[in-house]
This record gives sequence, structure tokens and C-alpha cells, in this order.
Amino acid sequence: MTLFNLMRKIFINISRWYKILSYYDFAYNDLYKNYNIETYLFFDKTKSKNKDMQLLHNYAYKIFFYDSKLDLLNQLKKINREEIYYINTFDELLVLLLNEVKLELWFQVSKHYKAFRDKNLQREILSKTYPETTVKSFEVDLLSWDIDSFYNKINFPYIIKPASGIQSSGVEIVNSKIDLETYIKNNVELDKNMLSRWINNSKYLIEEFIDWEMYTVNYFVNSIWEVFYSPIVKVNSTRKLWINDFSNYVRINWSIIDNEIESDIVKIFIEKHIKAFDIKNTFIHHEFKLNSWWILKTIELNARIWGYRLEMIQELYWFNLLTMPIWKTLVHNVEFSNAVFVFYPEMKWIFKGFNSELLNKFKSLNSYNHIRLSNNYIWNEIWLTKDWFSSIAALRIINKDLEQFKNDYEFIEKNYKNLIILQ
Repeated sequence: MTLFNLMRKIFINISRWYKILSYYDFAYNDLYKNYNIETYLFFDKTKSKNKDMQLLHNYAYKIFFYDSKLDLLNQLKKINREEIYYINTFDELLVLLLNEVKLELWFQVSKHYKAFRDKNLQREILSKTYPETTVKSFEVDLLSWDIDSFYNKINFPYIIKPASGIQSSGVEIVNSKIDLETYIKNNVELDKNMLSRWINNSKYLIEEFIDWEMYTVNYFVNSIWEVFYSPIVKVNSTRKLWINDFSNYVRINWSIIDNEIESDIVKIFIEKHIKAFDIKNTFIHHEFKLNSWWILKTIELNARIWGYRLEMIQELYWFNLLTMPIWKTLVHNVEFSNAVFVFYPEMKWIFKGFNSELLNKFKSLNSYNHIRLSNNYIWNEIWLTKDWFSSIAALRIINKDLEQFKNDYEFIEKNYKNLIILQ
């Protein structure tokens, strides 16, 4: 029996609007039933609809509303500080607010928390502390930038992307001066799309392109720099399927991953980042690449847990990532191989529906686990992720038999483009 079984604690989650999925429900109920931790959900009153709130009825969590940072703080100050287990957000755009609130409440935060929403600041800090861990990049203002002055600074191809973006919005590979000029020309439309997601962005990053294997890992760093890891996940971009986008179409956690990348080297790599950013009392989602020289290079540090990270760990290991500060470790069951395919359109077009014949073939695979389909988009225009659109389906496979898993994986990959019907 842990200390959490003996005393009441409160997990606080701050959101812009109502969104609670099955894996959130699992996480909140697990906290309540097994650790006596109740969840307080704080929603932005200006963005939440009353009809949404009517769906939220659960003994494991309570609902609150805030209309400003000051209002949120005043409500949080009424909670006994000693009862607060952790203050969290699943929302990338609330990371700065989250840390500012924690500071006001006298909780420890990472020293350079602003870098979690500023990719250029991340690069600057790593360049000064552990330059071998980062990629070459520099920040520009597209409205006032003299593009002819920079061509000797970085070689083609390179990446251009918003300094404070979200997911893969606005990320593009530049192979020539013409590509860059086209990107700048389309910048007005991109800015409109970004603003629709509440991102007011004027600064962009020019970044060296590393076209090799990409991985992610989640970890929690407590107030005394102890680090607790989840398993490493391999990620493949849609560019490998000849789709001109930067969404990640599959995330793989399989039994042979230790043959691809050494976990001890990854831990040393992570420890450098913890020191560089003075990370404390924070969940981190860390994206990095292994380049052709077998050197690890950071793509991004993201200070939150969200989406598939919580879901994948729950389904594969029946482990709630939100309990990591309690248990401090996650037993990695290497018997299973697991992959999640996320489906995106390969062009901007009208979405007609899903290929039912292929869908049935996917469901008949030995490794099939489940599939999520977004039918609400049918007969609507859908876009690429770099234009800010999200996924339209997700397919999970899991198997103890590695050969069966590989065969099923290859079949899905081969037929990836055929699932979504465009018109």
C-alpha cells in the first residue's frame, strides 16, 4: 500500500475546451480507484459549450470553469496545496500558462520552460550546452527576411517550420530557392490556418534536414532530478510513403527495438537535456533522430502528455502514464510488438469515405486490435497535416509472433494510401 492509498490527493488538468476520450477516462478512473486521487478538470469558459459539459458525469472527476488566468489562479489557490498531486495540461498551447500557474502556486518547474513552446530557444540552449545533441538552425521573420543573404549558411535540402507551431502545421522541406519562394508566397494562407488554431506566429525556423530514423520517448523528471521512462517508440513519416507531408503515419514499439538503438545511449542523451533545461516536476515527450553517423539529434522537446502516448501505454502495458510519479518505473513487456497506423489524406480534396473491402482485410489480419474511423468528415474537404489538418483514422495492431506482426505491418503499409477515398 502506497502513501497515496492513505491520503486524498487531487490531479488537476487544465484545458481550453471539453475533450475526454476513453483513455482519459481510464486514466482518471485509475487514479481514483487505485490511488485515491480525484481529478479536477478546468475548462476555459469562453471556449467550452454547455452541451459538452452535460456529457461529463463521473465520480472520479469534478468540473470547473475559468475565464482568465487570474480566475484560474484564484480557484486553484482555494485548493489545499498539500493535496495537489500534479497540475497538468494535455494542450500544447497551454504549456506556458501551466508553468506560470505552477510558479504562482510555488511549485517547482523547469528553469527554461519557455523553450518547450519555442523551438529556436531550444536550439540556442542546446547549442550552448550540448551542441552535439541538436541540429543546425536559425530563426527568421518571413516578412522582413532577405533570402539571398542566407544561402551560404545552410545547404539544401533543409526544413522550414513555425518557431511556435503545433503538430506538423507549416513544416516543409525546401530543395531549392524556388521551393522557398513558393513557401513564402503561400505564407499568408498558412498564417490564417495557424490563427484558426490560436497560433499567432511570425517567426520561422530554417533547420538542417536529417533524413534518417526517428524515435520518441516519454519520461517524467521529479523535483530532485530522478527520471522515470516509458519504452522507446519508433516513428515513420508519411514522406517514406511518397506523400509530401510531415505527419507520422506509424508509431512502432516492438521487441527488436533494442537492436536498432541502445537504451543506455538514449538515457545518457536524455540526461544531457535534463541538465541543459534544468527539467523538474515535468512530463516530457522527446522526439529525436538517429542520423547516418549513428549520432542522436533532438528534433523537439514537448512538455506534456497527449493522445497516443497515454493511449498506447495504457493498451499495451495496462499502465497509466499519469501514475509515473508514484511507481517511477514501467515494466516493458517485450513479448508483444505493437504499432499504430494513423491515416492522413495525401492531397487536399473531398473525402468520400473509406474503402470497405480493404477495411475488412485489415480487420481480418492476425495482428488486428482495433480501428478508429472519423466518418464525420465525409463529403467535406480535407487537407495535409502541414496545412493543419488532423488524422482521419487510426489502426492498431499487436502480436506476440514477430513474423506475423511484420507480415501484417507490411500489408498495411503497402495499402496505406488505398484506405481513404477522395473525390
